[in-house]
Amino acid sequence: MEQVYAWGRGDFGQLGVGELPRQCSTFVWISSLAHKDVVHIAASDYHTAFLTDEGELYTTGSNDSGQLGTKSFGCEFSPVRVSSLDTSLVSHVATGQGHTVAVTDTGSLVSWGCGEFGQLGLKDAAGVFNSPLPRFLRGSRELLFVRVACGSSHTLALTGSGDVYSFGQGTFGALGHGTTESCSSPVIVDSLWGLGIVQIACGDNHSCALTVEGQLFSWGRGKYGQLGCGSVENHLQPVPVTALSDRLLTQVVCGADYTMAIDSDGQLFSWGHGHWGQTGHGTQDNILVPKLVCSLENDNIVQASAGARHAVALTSGGGVYAWGDNEQGQVLPGGSSIVQLTPLLLNLSQISSKQVVYVVAGGEHTLVAFDCDDKQSSTLIDLQGDEKKMHKLDKHGAGLRALKLPCLHILFQETRNKAALLHSLESVFSSPKFLIMSFKSHSACWCGTREDDSFSPDAPETELNISYIQNVYHKILELYDPDVVQRLGASIIRLLDSIEKHIDNAPESRWLRALLIILQCPLVGEKGLGDIISVKLFTLFTQVSSSGERIMEEYLKGYPKEVFGGRFVRGVQNFIVNRNDLLNGRGPVPVDISAALKVLSILHTVNEKEKLVHLSEFYNSAVSQDADLQAEYLKWLHVQYKMQPLICYCQVPFILSAEAKSRILQVEANIQKQHIVQASMIEHMLGNASASPFLVLQVRRTSLVQDSLHQLSLHHYELKKPLMVIFEGESGVDQGGVTKEFFQLLVRDLFNVGYGMFTYSEESRYFWFNSNSIETDLEFQLVGIILGLAIYNGVILDVHFPLVVYKKLLGIDPRLQDLRDLQPQVYRSLNSLLAMEEIESMDLYFEVSYDCFGETKTHELIPNGSSVQVTGENKQRYVDLYVNYLLETSIATQFSAFKRGFLQVCGGPALRLFQYEELELLICGLRHYDFDALERGTTYKGGYTKDSNVIQWFWNLVKEMSVEEKKQLLFFTTGNDRAPVGGLGSLKLIIQRNGDDTERLPTAHTCFNILLLPEYSSQEKLADRLKLAISNSTGFGLQ
Repeated sequence: MEQVYAWGRGDFGQLGVGELPRQCSTFVWISSLAHKDVVHIAASDYHTAFLTDEGELYTTGSNDSGQLGTKSFGCEFSPVRVSSLDTSLVSHVATGQGHTVAVTDTGSLVSWGCGEFGQLGLKDAAGVFNSPLPRFLRGSRELLFVRVACGSSHTLALTGSGDVYSFGQGTFGALGHGTTESCSSPVIVDSLWGLGIVQIACGDNHSCALTVEGQLFSWGRGKYGQLGCGSVENHLQPVPVTALSDRLLTQVVCGADYTMAIDSDGQLFSWGHGHWGQTGHGTQDNILVPKLVCSLENDNIVQASAGARHAVALTSGGGVYAWGDNEQGQVLPGGSSIVQLTPLLLNLSQISSKQVVYVVAGGEHTLVAFDCDDKQSSTLIDLQGDEKKMHKLDKHGAGLRALKLPCLHILFQETRNKAALLHSLESVFSSPKFLIMSFKSHSACWCGTREDDSFSPDAPETELNISYIQNVYHKILELYDPDVVQRLGASIIRLLDSIEKHIDNAPESRWLRALLIILQCPLVGEKGLGDIISVKLFTLFTQVSSSGERIMEEYLKGYPKEVFGGRFVRGVQNFIVNRNDLLNGRGPVPVDISAALKVLSILHTVNEKEKLVHLSEFYNSAVSQDADLQAEYLKWLHVQYKMQPLICYCQVPFILSAEAKSRILQVEANIQKQHIVQASMIEHMLGNASASPFLVLQVRRTSLVQDSLHQLSLHHYELKKPLMVIFEGESGVDQGGVTKEFFQLLVRDLFNVGYGMFTYSEESRYFWFNSNSIETDLEFQLVGIILGLAIYNGVILDVHFPLVVYKKLLGIDPRLQDLRDLQPQVYRSLNSLLAMEEIESMDLYFEVSYDCFGETKTHELIPNGSSVQVTGENKQRYVDLYVNYLLETSIATQFSAFKRGFLQVCGGPALRLFQYEELELLICGLRHYDFDALERGTTYKGGYTKDSNVIQWFWNLVKEMSVEEKKQLLFFTTGNDRAPVGGLGSLKLIIQRNGDDTERLPTAHTCFNILLLPEYSSQEKLADRLKLAISNSTGFGLQ
């Protein structure tokens, strides 16, 4: 329960203590409120409003415009209840010169009194001098207002999401809309959107707003310097009070033509009109910029209030100071001084021994509330969960201070208060700034407090607490409460709609991080409510500028793999999969999917640099499996560069699986083959009998490399024809199997170290180009052609190149990191060199020594490099040049020929779709063997089913095989011991019955992946026959 005392002018009843002469000469107790717990007071020139903890509103004083909300127009000398609001709970109230505006617990605005300039926010009351009955502002409830402030004839209203609306007299620009026009309904102050306003204040014709980050904005009349901008100019829109930008402000109040603010250290600053000493600086001069009230420097000010020409302040110890105009005794009743130029400590112990909890300055009167409860001061919990003993910062006087935004994890511990949780979720998740501040690693400024040295205006933006975000979302879902999830979703949608509305005018810095917080929400990618959120969220990503994308990419680098991949990437992927009905259209990529792909594109750009997740995380199964890839490829051929909106999925190749890209490559190959075959047939019809639709290679097993080189050089214009191989002296008809064996044998010979083209590292187990090779360029070109032909003809090769080879084929410059696979020891040595500070003692120079047929030779990395020592200043250049020599310069001739041969076959557009890891996969296949997937995808013919005894025995034997035996089986049945792109599940093996029980061995048609298996009488016999067959599978004699 609170006791309220008042003093100063009371002839209109504004003190609420009964009829008095013009000036009250003593502190007077408002006895009519003795049994009411008054939590908030609003006072203007001639009337006062009192709000109780039960949501009741009482008014007293002048009523010439109906500002008391009662039916009569006469003055009231004691507080009377505003009975028209009995069915509502009032949560806040403000008073202007002739009007009153209240906020209800449902977020609605109610106003009454003078509406001459539209200050009531009621269009039909604009121009009306008296409107005594409280009326709700239509549509205000949807905006969820929490605070209100009144000037002489204008009003500001603050929403729970930190947006400011204004209406009323626009003279001097007090509404902040950029004009001097008046407005009769609430209109948002656009330039403050996204700043997270936590307090608003009004002078007669100027306004102020305090952000959650403790920064102050002002606008309106500036004649006396009340805007704090160093001039007397008016400002039609909010401008920052830069003189206080290095301060973390916790409260702002406005008098008629002056302003005061408190910082987190309890220091009070004031500026503006000083004629009556209301700035407290000991002078009557106007103050144009904020100035510390030096006489209060040693006090910790926790709350202040500004009247028309006087001010009061409350210290953490309960002391009350007053200063300014004392003509009506509003500073010190019965005092001899008319003007009090410096703060005067009032002796209030004479009227109560209780602690003062808040103070209010009206036009020419003052009110003070005492705490009459014996309970101890309450505590406030900040965002970090620390309990900070504060000065009675609970509901009493809370309406006079900045909003204290909720700490979500504390609310989850109080699950019984569901209404508070819902309200808090709405406040935080519908405001970009509140959302960002909620999840910053250090957010003490939310509570208007900070630890020493924790705040610096020049410090970089604090990082988001990613684990805390994850925890909050987890706690929400853990409640298993549909109402909570629904409120979360609705708040997010409201936030995204708000960003969309202001995106053209608000700086991206105000909302970029909010997108990432929402992207982390588990609802993203889910059906129903999540689908609505996803569409709106992804659409906003498409509107981020290129500079904004770069900033966002920097943010994303700091996310852990489980959030980056598990929430961000998979959330977007789920959205696309859920919309797979949109994937089969012949037109452009659907807008919704295009927006989702934009998000994936940003994530993929980050992942390419940071390697947070494997590239396969970006593969989208729905697009890779369901999209018409041939149509996509043909559309892509007509796209010269990336366009918005997307035309085809080939423009974002990272979402296509390696298998899908392989199919596109085969589409390209088939199209080229068809054209060449048709051209050959036409040529044949025109009389060229030697024209063949195939590239026919007739080779000898004993001279495979030479024959291949010779024939490929003869037919270099026919490389894109379908390949057909004939081994001299053998009867095998090439339906694919002969070609597979040809490639396997040729690669085996070409990569034989004794042949001299490649070296082999026992350390890394990779082949590399022999820089000392005496073989001709044509032979290296042949290797490139062989790799290209293998891809072109869908054959997997057993090639052991490091990844850097595939990088170089795609035109990607190698780096130090690429040495790790090829020469691990050299990589470690160079890395150690970079980490060393003193390296001069190593006596290194800009040269490289290498062995050439037993002779040590030296290569200078720069001109006269043997004389240039490696130092701490030039070591990075040395390492770069060393790597360039090993991976580029030393093998430039050999690799250039190799690449030329490769591109001679595979130089089409489809190659650009591949990442270098996928190119290796395309050429070499998977090294992982999932035989369970092979079993699931196998079909049976000739009378066999999956339940046949022989089939059951077969798979039992496979499960018991070693990895090497499984590779032999794979080679026996398909002609290759690697899994194809897409894994063994995509192989489509066929097991066909090949007669009754027999002594014959199993055979295979490798060109069709068919295993011919007799129906053996026992598992033991099957094991014996099968192992004998797979261990003798080279050549075609067994077929």
